Amino acid sequence: MNEDFDNYRAVEEAPRRNRASRRELGGAAVAGGMLGLAIAGPMVGLVAGAGAAAVTTTKGKAGEIARASGEVVSSSGDRLKQWNTKHQVTSKASKAIRSAGSNLKRWDEKHSVTQKTSNAILSGCKNISKSLKQDSDQQVKRT
Repeated sequence: MNEDFDNYRAVEEAPRRNRASRRELGGAAVAGGMLGLAIAGPMVGLVAGAGAAAVTTTKGKAGEIARASGEVVSSSGDRLKQWNTKHQVTSKASKAIRSAGSNLKRWDEKHSVTQKTSNAILSGCKNISKSLKQDSDQQVKRT
């Protein structure tokens, strides 16, 4: 009986010449993961990405489609990298975020927003605690 299981494969692997390259496998994983994430959330995205990558290793139409979609996604990624290199989008966005953070910090230092907010929360907690203690003391007196 073990011999049957040793020779059994649920999905037949593709011959060497039809196997997915790392590029196709990675692209298919990204495509499946993004689709799963968009449809049903991060856990489904993770499973769909792994499933899409696994399908690239099979022969047949499903494997061909998975490998082709993986290549398309990989090519798109290459084009995005070239576009980013040309236009420096990530470095410009990073610089803008740092600048915004710096401006927010200066504004907070000038107007003491975090300090005022902290004080207001602390004061509110003290008032709630005081009110609860008074209610508790009144209930004790009634009994």
